[in-house]
Amino acid sequence: MPIEVSQAQLPSLILLFVLLVSVVIAIYLGLKSGDKYSVEDAESDAVSFAGEVTEAEGPVTTFLKIAYIILILWAVVYLALYL
Repeated sequence: MPIEVSQAQLPSLILLFVLLVSVVIAIYLGLKSGDKYSVEDAESDAVSFAGEVTEAEGPVTTFLKIAYIILILWAVVYLALYL
């Protein structure tokens, strides 16, 4: 039984597929982001405050770099369209 898609539904389906692919890529990048910076590296760089709070500095992950790029591009396109 074939699925019929009208012209009105096509943009919604394209948006749905783009969002699904984006979520899958974001989950993959989020899961892979900790591979280059081990727990031992984080513990060696960590600074402890009163034995309660520990803060560590590490590299910016690929997930964050891509998220920043997407947010900046979205802001530029939004400003270009609505200003």
